[in-house]
Amino acid sequence: MNKTKSLKLLISIMSVLLCTVKAYGYAEAEQSISTTVQPSVAIEKQTTSIEAATADAQTGTHTGLQSVFSIQTNGNDEDYDFIVTSKILTDGGEVSAYGNNGSILFGNTFTTPTAEAIENAKAGGNQNKNVIAYPVTAVITEPMTVGFEQNYGLYGDCYVVKVNGGGEGTLTHTVGQTPVSGTYNIGQDPAGTYQTVVTFSAVSK
Repeated sequence: MNKTKSLKLLISIMSVLLCTVKAYGYAEAEQSISTTVQPSVAIEKQTTSIEAATADAQTGTHTGLQSVFSIQTNGNDEDYDFIVTSKILTDGGEVSAYGNNGSILFGNTFTTPTAEAIENAKAGGNQNKNVIAYPVTAVITEPMTVGFEQNYGLYGDCYVVKVNGGGEGTLTHTVGQTPVSGTYNIGQDPAGTYQTVVTFSAVSK
């Protein structure tokens, strides 16, 4: 019986008793109902994101790139893994685009880089044709926190968000404008489009 039917029944009983002359008792019906709200989360890319920029051919510096996401949740860190991952295409398939220090790699979309070039760029080397690495700054609304983690479980190299009891926040993932030293060389990084993909996900545990 739902709450509405319970209320109608109680009114009906009281009306009968009040209208019956020989009624000596009092009747009352009560019912408790409850519902369970499941953990939920919503993540959206914000219009303040900057997804394209022009790089200077001499230095590799660019005009500014950032990924901005909003997050709303009634869950917590025990309900979800909140992670920021990245992907770059190589000649052998997709791999994480995050370097060993949390930097991010961009790969030539016309001539995809080799796995060796990717690993060299991740380590901050200078033998990484068709790859350019840039530093990353990631910030999020308090009390939420975000930090870079290497080999984080199933997700590999990624940024991990902890909501810390917060219900709403904004994550800003900013790509530094100056390349990581050694990863841009006008002689080995040809003109063209360089790309990476950044994804903010909440994965139910």
